[in-house]
Amino acid sequence: MKLTSTKHYNYVHDNLQGLFLFNLPIKAITGSVVAFACYLTGSEAQILEMIGILLIADFFMGILVALKHKTLSSDFIVATLYRASMYFVLLMGVNWTIIMCPYLWFLREIMHFLIASAELISILENAGLLGFKHAQKIINIINKSVEDKLNKQ
Repeated sequence: MKLTSTKHYNYVHDNLQGLFLFNLPIKAITGSVVAFACYLTGSEAQILEMIGILLIADFFMGILVALKHKTLSSDFIVATLYRASMYFVLLMGVNWTIIMCPYLWFLREIMHFLIASAELISILENAGLLGFKHAQKIINIINKSVEDKLNKQ
């Protein structure tokens, strides 16, 4: 697969935009689950293992979705590897920032939270695409409740 500079830019832009612009209610719920799991594990190594497990689960669920819709291609595998490497770069950047300015220690937890939330959301969306009705119901309930709250304001 040959990436042109425009295609590469669009791919990076879409991935970074997708990382931070998920539905807020879904992010809040999955983030709460991840934050609680991070609190229980306590060590950074265990948190990174959990993120790795989420990446692997998301990868295999994505393959199942692609096989179901007959859209599996090498682009999918490259995109997943690219996303994982971007997570690694983000975590390295946060660690270097903390080394230079220890007062920003909370950035590591925020980055763990964002990455794990993104993966949980992706897993939930893939589960919905695979036909698990409960996943789509959860998304619909969350979106409806947030829309109702926003309409009241």
